[in-house]
Parts: sequence; C-alpha cells; structure tokens
Amino acid sequence: MRRAACIARGLTTACTNEAQPRAVRGMVDRIGRAEHNHQYIVSHARAVAESYGYSPISTPILEYSSVFERTLGADSDVVGKELYKFLDSSQYWMTMRPEGTAGVNRAVITNELENRMPQRLFYSGPMFRHERPQKGRLRQFEQFGIESMGSTHPAADVECIQMGWEFLNRLGVDGGLQVQLNTLGDTESRTAYKRLLKEYFYKHLGELSETSRLRVDSNTLRVLDSKDETDLELIANAPPFLSCLSADSVRHFDFVKKSLESLGIPYLLNDKLVRGLDYYQHTVWEITSSSSLLGRSQGTVLAGGRYDGLSKILGGTRSIPGVGWGAGIERLALLLGNQDVSSCTPAIPVLVVPESTNETDAGGLRTVPDSLYIYAMHVAARVRGISGQGSYVFKPPTTSSHPRVSKQLASVLKSYLAPSHVVIVGSAEMANRTAIVRNTATRTQVTVDVSKLETAI
Repeated sequence: MRRAACIARGLTTACTNEAQPRAVRGMVDRIGRAEHNHQYIVSHARAVAESYGYSPISTPILEYSSVFERTLGADSDVVGKELYKFLDSSQYWMTMRPEGTAGVNRAVITNELENRMPQRLFYSGPMFRHERPQKGRLRQFEQFGIESMGSTHPAADVECIQMGWEFLNRLGVDGGLQVQLNTLGDTESRTAYKRLLKEYFYKHLGELSETSRLRVDSNTLRVLDSKDETDLELIANAPPFLSCLSADSVRHFDFVKKSLESLGIPYLLNDKLVRGLDYYQHTVWEITSSSSLLGRSQGTVLAGGRYDGLSKILGGTRSIPGVGWGAGIERLALLLGNQDVSSCTPAIPVLVVPESTNETDAGGLRTVPDSLYIYAMHVAARVRGISGQGSYVFKPPTTSSHPRVSKQLASVLKSYLAPSHVVIVGSAEMANRTAIVRNTATRTQVTVDVSKLETAI
C-alpha cells in the first residue's frame, strides 16, 4: 500500500531510499552455512562435470534482449512476464539472463567456436526472473548447468542424464529422486502433433483457462505445461505424442530408454512433459524429488533437454546440435536440510589477555600493549603454518578497552564454525615465547612453546 501511494504521488525513488536498507524482494544474502552449502553443491557438480571431460565457461549476466527473445519464444512465461529488461543509455534493450543455455550458445558464436566442435561446457552463476518468490524459487537464483554441443547422437542425451543422476546421488540429497522422461521428436513429429493437439483443444476451448485458450493457436505444446486446475483433466486426456513420432524420432528415443535401463538409471515416461522453453526437441527430462522440504509445487531439482538448431536461431552460421541441463542450487540446498556439509576447518582464534589499568588511570579500562598484539599476530602466523589450519587474532570492538578472555571465548564459540581449539597469549607467554592451547570441547588447556604449537593442536 505504501509503495502504491508513493507511485501515485510520483515518489518511487523516495519510497525506496529508506533509512534502513533492505534486500530486494526475492533476492537473498547467503551467510555462513548457507554460503558453505552453496559452495559444496557447486563443487560437487563441477567435480562430476570435469570427470566427464567438460570445461568451464563464464558468460555475462547482461545480454542483449534479443538473445533470449529469439530463443525462449515470445509466448513463454519467461519472455512474456519474467524478464528483468531495461533500455540502457545507448538505447539498447538489455536483459539480465533468465537461464544459461542461450548465453552459452551466443558465446560459442561470438568466439567463433562453431567450427571447433564438439564443445563440452559447464557454468554456474546467478539467473534472474521476475516471478512470485516462494520456497525454492527466487527472483535471483543460482544455477549450475552443462551444455554438450556438436553431436546429434542420442548417446549425448544419455550422458547428460547420467551426469545429472550421478551428481544428485553423489550429493546425497534428501528425498526419493526420479527421472521423468519424454520426447518432443523432430520437426516433422512436432508439426504433426501440434495439428492433432490443436484439433483436440478446439473441441474443448470453452473449458480451458484463459491463458491456455490464447496458447492453443500461438504455442499449442505449451498448453500441456499448464498448472491451472481448470486445464489438468483436459491435459490428462489429450492424445499422446508417441502416436505422431517419426521413425527417426522413435529410434532416437528408443536408444535413450535402452541405454538408461542398461546403466541402471530408473525413469518414468511422462508424455505431458514439454519443458517451458521453445527451443527443446527430441529428449527432454526432469529429475524430481519427493522430499517434503521442497513443498508441493517445487519438486523439480534438475531439468534439461536437446536443442538442435538453437545456434541458428541466434544468427549463427551453422545449425549446431546440442543438449544440456540446469540445476537450481537453492532447491538442492533445501534438500540438504540442516546437514553440516562444510569441509572447512574452523580457524583457530588467538585470544589476547588484557592488562587491567588502575582505577584512577583511564577509568579502569583493560588494555593490550602494542608489543603483545604483535606477538599474538606472530603466534597466529605460526598456527597458519600448520598444514590445513587457519588462525586470526581476536579484535575488540573498540580500541579503548579490551574484553576479558572469557568474553572473547564466548564470542568465538557463537560463530557458525566454532573452533576446536583457541590459543591464549598474555604478557607472561610473550616473555617466555609460549602460548596456552585450549581444547574447546574438553575445556582442558596446556602451555606449549610457540615452536611446538602443532603438538597441541
């Protein structure tokens, strides 16, 4: 209401420039465990991709709007309602990327890789869609994806599904995983099916939702993607795609199914699975989780498909075959639950024992001599010299007074990654070139020579 009132008064900027800053709706900060979980997921995905011979690629967050409008389809929800799009100062329409595949294909064309096939690439980073934020679905969301370009053979489809399945199982996410599989066939098959599907939906036009009625002519297949309760029964009774598949499309899909069975990857055929973007053909799939951690409508954690010819749509000189998938990091993080997956060893803090001053001197404040701070920094450097170990000197909030060791200890133990040990130094330890090493779990401590710190940690 407040924002609406501001807009009515022409004060949009003033309404957002509040004294207390806040995050943009649907965009979140990742701190501590959240960021560690994110890094854990991406590192596992990267390890699997590299084990299959894929190389990293990074593309800009901003692209010319035509990159996505050409490839995603004017009737897609993404282009129609969800793009973060603006006119820049040079009068070019720019879009913050809503997905990764179009940008990777644009990069292949721009960097003259069309004649250097195959290309096996993986990427990760933020994507942006202006949709209603909900559990596992943000306006800025993180995605990891892979693209296999240069081969029409269905073995490439199988490899991509196998990679995604291996990644999710290696990750150890909670909830039963299932591959849902379908084929959209080749151009000949889709043309025949669209004709059949359009005839079916025309017979029930008055029963469809308003959005689906508009799509019957503009993008018939997208009606199958509707989640509107009004459409679900009609969609369930729609004619199957398999009846319109060409012989080549049948052979392609049969190879995929036979290979998955041989590899021991279970799948469920779902002839209503069309994916939300226009560039898909032949094999499409989703890997879903039944975990209650995701909520009812957010079960898909990884999805992909084949997109032969996407590069030609973008203006490339060749029609390059390609297949790939993307996985939403936020949804996978939800599946990790409260697991502590961080592989980081907590850094060991060095606590400095302050010296109490006279009641008549500086108000009885506790101070630390400069020489003791410098000694503490040398001790922390010595701890960091121990293989795989981190360390730092605890800093007080102000320079006027230093907290007691007990308060310093309580502070460091509240951190997300609580240390297994702390090191304590005071004037006596500095004089003797020693340090006190305290085990925070057993609450026992020992004094050791600084040169032998590794024996106590």
